[in-house]
Amino acid sequence: MNTISEVRCSINEIDSEILRLLAKRKELDIKMADLKYSQGLPVRETRENEQSMQKLMDAGMELNLSPDFVDSVFRTVFANSLSQQISYIQGIVGINHQLNRKLKVSFLGNVGTYSYLATYKYFNSICDYIQPKNCTTFDDIISAVETGECDCGVLPIENTSSGCINEVYDLLQKSNVKIIGELTYPIEHTILVKQDTDLSKIKTLYAHPQPFSQCSDWLHANLPDVELKACSSSSEAMDTVRKLDRDDCAAIGCREAGALYSLKAIHGNIANQKRNITRFIVISMSNIIVPPDIEAKTSITFTTENTPGSLVRVLNVFSSHNINVVKLQSRPRIQNNLDNEPRGVWDETFYADILINVNTPLMTGLMAELRQVTGSIRVLGCYAASDATGR
Repeated sequence: MNTISEVRCSINEIDSEILRLLAKRKELDIKMADLKYSQGLPVRETRENEQSMQKLMDAGMELNLSPDFVDSVFRTVFANSLSQQISYIQGIVGINHQLNRKLKVSFLGNVGTYSYLATYKYFNSICDYIQPKNCTTFDDIISAVETGECDCGVLPIENTSSGCINEVYDLLQKSNVKIIGELTYPIEHTILVKQDTDLSKIKTLYAHPQPFSQCSDWLHANLPDVELKACSSSSEAMDTVRKLDRDDCAAIGCREAGALYSLKAIHGNIANQKRNITRFIVISMSNIIVPPDIEAKTSITFTTENTPGSLVRVLNVFSSHNINVVKLQSRPRIQNNLDNEPRGVWDETFYADILINVNTPLMTGLMAELRQVTGSIRVLGCYAASDATGR
């Protein structure tokens, strides 16, 4: 083996063998998913993966391979394995409509929040038991998923009345989580009380800041002098009113959730927009693979130069491929370890939801063209569009 071509030929043979082994590993991933599904076991095996990784790094050092290199390679392999297993089980769920396993899920607030209701609505057909992780901030929801404490998290991202939830968009800039699902949930804000009372007696109103924003017109017209006290979640607001047990305190929440706190509604349908709907996203640390026969939505972020026509050039790429952009949102760009571009004072990050499956040749070509007209671009996730799932 004395020539470059001979060495290259040997390297190619090794690469081909690696591919064959990865394909064989994929077959075993599917078998593993099938066994986990039939036995009702969780898909994610954090402790087992960490133990395997340590053994691999130790073995790699004996073969003169750096631990960082081994970690980088097998983190990708493990992530793909998890993605394959989740996708396979989702296929079973699509046939059997029930997945006999447990999921750890983080969401905002406790029992009765809209996030709580949305979480159980989404996962009702996916698992028979949810182990909830009640969080007080959006950041906590994401952190629980990033650390492996939870399999998934549920985040509200926009509302038909108050618009986009900017804090969530900003957190997605800094996080490695993947969007694996979405759902919409109808929001019916009501005034909830513990004691028999009427609106004229209410002096203090408790709610999460979002309901205050979404009901601002009604509050200004009907409770202009009431003190508004913000809570970390709707469940905290309802629990506070339950504990105070006074006729001059009320909370904003939905009628069904209020009943869980022994509260009753004295006035309903108070949102600025009568058709008040919140869109939630479901996050995980691994991508899923959406079957080709299901309408897929892909969420991306990208940056552009601060010059005339830069955004138009990006949108023209979507238009030329007949790709429907169903959401476009801009936020100030946050410098973080996922973004190595130099940052200007007024630089923006754009978020786009596009109706396309990421695992298609069309998407591959689209991304290649987008890289020519963007500063940076990142896929946040590909998932079944909510209209397609009926959720």
